[in-house]
Amino acid sequence: MSIPGNNPTAASDPNLPAILQQMLIDIQDPECCYWININYFDVQPPTDRTITQWWQAPLYVNYDAIWDAEFVEDGMLCDVILKNELPAERERIKILYDQIYGISRFKTEQSVADKDSQLYYDTTKFKMPPIH
Repeated sequence: MSIPGNNPTAASDPNLPAILQQMLIDIQDPECCYWININYFDVQPPTDRTITQWWQAPLYVNYDAIWDAEFVEDGMLCDVILKNELPAERERIKILYDQIYGISRFKTEQSVADKDSQLYYDTTKFKMPPIH
């Protein structure tokens, strides 16, 4: 996995791009994984989905769960597998920096409840999904 060279500047928190870039390095170790907690992410075109915004869907990220990460001014684009079916199909998503409210890193032998694993958490950014 290649690490993008450009540094985004419009992050709502200036630490987020660096944390996500470090994540891409860390997950090259198969023992390392991350959870990214976000209010929502957008599925990018082309897609056959009628609803392209996924609310309150935390992303599990490890060496085999994310591809072709690219940093843009307001967030990160990456390919992930969202559908639980075979054959696996990658979809491109966009994660906006201002929608990320938590990032945690774990080693496989580490407890998920370990408080030292939390790299970023901002409760002021947490939003409930809209009611339609």
